[in-house]
Amino acid sequence: MKTVRRILFFISFTALAVLAIGFFLSRKVNVERRRMMKASVHDIYVQVNTLTNWEKWSPWLQLDTNMQISFSGPASGVGSRYTWYSQDKNIGNGCISIHSSVTDKWVQVLMDYGKNGKSTGEFHFIQVKDSIEVIWNIETDLGMNPLTRWFGLFSDRMVGPDLVRGLSNLERLVKEIKKVNGFEIIDSALPAQVLLSLRDTASQATISSKLTTMYKKVARFMKSGKLTPSAPPLAIFHYSTDSIFDIEACIPIDSLTPVKDGLNCTLKESGKTVLIKYFGPYHSIQSAYKALQTCIKNRELTVTGPPWEEYVSNPNLESDSGKWQTNIYYPVK
Repeated sequence: MKTVRRILFFISFTALAVLAIGFFLSRKVNVERRRMMKASVHDIYVQVNTLTNWEKWSPWLQLDTNMQISFSGPASGVGSRYTWYSQDKNIGNGCISIHSSVTDKWVQVLMDYGKNGKSTGEFHFIQVKDSIEVIWNIETDLGMNPLTRWFGLFSDRMVGPDLVRGLSNLERLVKEIKKVNGFEIIDSALPAQVLLSLRDTASQATISSKLTTMYKKVARFMKSGKLTPSAPPLAIFHYSTDSIFDIEACIPIDSLTPVKDGLNCTLKESGKTVLIKYFGPYHSIQSAYKALQTCIKNRELTVTGPPWEEYVSNPNLESDSGKWQTNIYYPVK
C-alpha cells in the first residue's frame, strides 16, 4: 500500500511540477527559416502576395490531395483570403489572410486554425548583391495553458522543416515562371540609346515591305552623313488595330545629330525590360509575343511603353530562316 501511495505521490508531484514549470515557459514561439534565391524580388513577392499561387508552393496545401480550398476577397494583397477544409485530423480546417504588404519588401499573413489557435506569418525580401534573401517566420501565441506552452519547446523542430520545404518550392517556382511555352524570359536593364528613325503606318500585308523601304531611307541618310550603326536595327510598334500598324524603323547611332526629310533623331531612355530571343521566320513570331505577354501577366508586371523588335540576324546574309534571331522587348516596371 505504501508503494502505491509513493507512486501516486510521485505522479502527482511530477504533474504539478510540469504545470508549474509550464507557467514560466514563453507563451510566444517564433520559428524562422531563410533562403537565398537568384531571382527577381518582384517575382518572389508576387508568389507570396497572391494567395492563389500558394497551391503551387505551400508545404501544407500539398499534404492532403482531397483538401477543399476556397478563395475570397481580392486576387492579391490585403484582404486576400483562402480557407481550407480537410478530413485529416492532423491538418484540420482553417484560413489564411493577408493582413499587410509592401511591394517587393514584405508580406504579413494571419493564420487561423480554429480551436487550435492563431499564428502570424511574415515574409521579408532583402537584396543581397545579385540574390534575394527570403526570410519566413511564424509567431504563435500559446496562451496561458501551461501544457500548451510545453509544445512550444518542440515548435522549431516540428515547423522548421515545413518552412524549409516551402522556401525550396518557392525558389523552384520562380525559376519555372521564367520559361513560358518553351521560351526563356530574360530580365534586362537596357542602357540609353540614340535612335535615328522614320515613323509611318502599314497594314498586315505591307508591313514587311514598308519597313524595308523605311530602313533604306534611314540608311541613305546615314551614308550621306557618314554615320555608322552602334547596334542592330529595331522596329518600335507604337500601336495597332485589326488593319493598321503604327511602326517606327530605327537604327541606333552613337550621338544625336540634326536630321531632315521627315527623319527623327531621339534619345531612348534607359529602363527595365523583359525580352525573348526568338529564332525563326518572322511569320511565326506571334508565339513568342504570346509567351512574353503571358509572363508579364503572371508576374504582375506593368508595361510602360510600346514593344519593339531588334533584328540581330540579317536575312540577306543568313539564308536559313530558322536561324534568324529577333529579340522582342517590352518595357516594364
